[in-house]
Amino acid sequence: DILFGLIKRLFIAKSSKTTTRKHPLKIIVMSASLNHKKFSKFFGSCPVLEIPGRTFPVKNVYCNHIGKDSINTPNYLTKAVNKAMTIHTECPSGHILLFLTGQDEIERCCDQLFEKAENLDYRYDVCSHDVDAMLVLPLYGSMSTELQKRVFAPVEDGVRKVVVATNIAATSLTIEGIRYVIDCGFVKQLSFNPRTGLDSLNIVLISQSEALQRAGRAGRTTEGICYRLYTRDVYDDVMSAETAPEIQRTNLAKVVLYLKTMGIHDVIRFDYIDPPEEKMVMEAVKQLYILGALDRDGGITAIGHNMVLFPLSPCLSRILLASLEFNCVESILIIVAMLSVEDVFLRPGDRKKFSKASKVWAELAASAGGNNDFLTLLYVFEECFRSVEPAKWCREHFLHWRAVKTAANILEQLKSIMQRQ
Repeated sequence: DILFGLIKRLFIAKSSKTTTRKHPLKIIVMSASLNHKKFSKFFGSCPVLEIPGRTFPVKNVYCNHIGKDSINTPNYLTKAVNKAMTIHTECPSGHILLFLTGQDEIERCCDQLFEKAENLDYRYDVCSHDVDAMLVLPLYGSMSTELQKRVFAPVEDGVRKVVVATNIAATSLTIEGIRYVIDCGFVKQLSFNPRTGLDSLNIVLISQSEALQRAGRAGRTTEGICYRLYTRDVYDDVMSAETAPEIQRTNLAKVVLYLKTMGIHDVIRFDYIDPPEEKMVMEAVKQLYILGALDRDGGITAIGHNMVLFPLSPCLSRILLASLEFNCVESILIIVAMLSVEDVFLRPGDRKKFSKASKVWAELAASAGGNNDFLTLLYVFEECFRSVEPAKWCREHFLHWRAVKTAANILEQLKSIMQRQ
């Protein structure tokens, strides 16, 4: 939103100069899924070019498990597992993509599918002669790259993949051979509460545009079917047409700080494609004032200019600057780097493994000095890189090596910025 707002300002400024009329600034906006009418209107009713892609028809089947009266208490996990097994035993060959909201759900779903698949007798239970095995594969953002690669690897004839995934599979990735999609109708979404000043990750109903994206995954290489676990009424009457843009539902402190740094003082009337609520902008201004990034008149301070140099949230940037005063830069740099990556604690789906992992993490916390999350993160990072084999140490302690390694890279980046302070 900020980038397009700035580009529009530049476009208007350039267009008004006679020297640039022979060589005007050209802006081309490309996307597979954006609302082209909204963008065309934003840029003065500019022309729209549509390039049709090669897709196959997808049939949407409403399974009626989730109605208007059960949206707030959906019970889709068992229904999704049963639907996947029904497809596997009764439908022709083709891989299955099952959408759930997060790692915990995905691990539980995979466990149930494994258990049911082991009890199948393919001589009697499976109708299709082209299907003689099921391969269950989880897919979510915090998985290691090696595990994610298994989803895309080819399989032997007769093996049906069942990929149980988050929304990452709806937009970011394309899995060959998907013929069936099971859509639970929900997603985890980050939202900001201006009353409490906190972000929260909530399970919410998807939008119609997200439902169409999910269904489209079944029509990439052949005709497909999307099984929607909700009713047609939920889709037509309850789901919003589009997902609320991130700028309308997340903390705007970083956005406001960027605008102030660029000399745009009236952040409420800035030309946003999707204008956020005024109270959310004012909450961001208030937060930046408390952090010392803005003065009483809303102007950016020296602290604010330093904060914007960091690729972090304003709160974390301010903590780093404060560490200079308290002479604890090294420790705070590590803690901030660890807070800037995905969760470093790997949560096994298996109950016995999770119980073991919990004991290991409790020992780490105790060694770090007690029940302090920040000191635990610091201890984990330092112990990991003290070990001879950091990756092995992470596996033994149920920790995400990729996340810790990313934190190490962020640490070096932050160190170079801090040296300029």
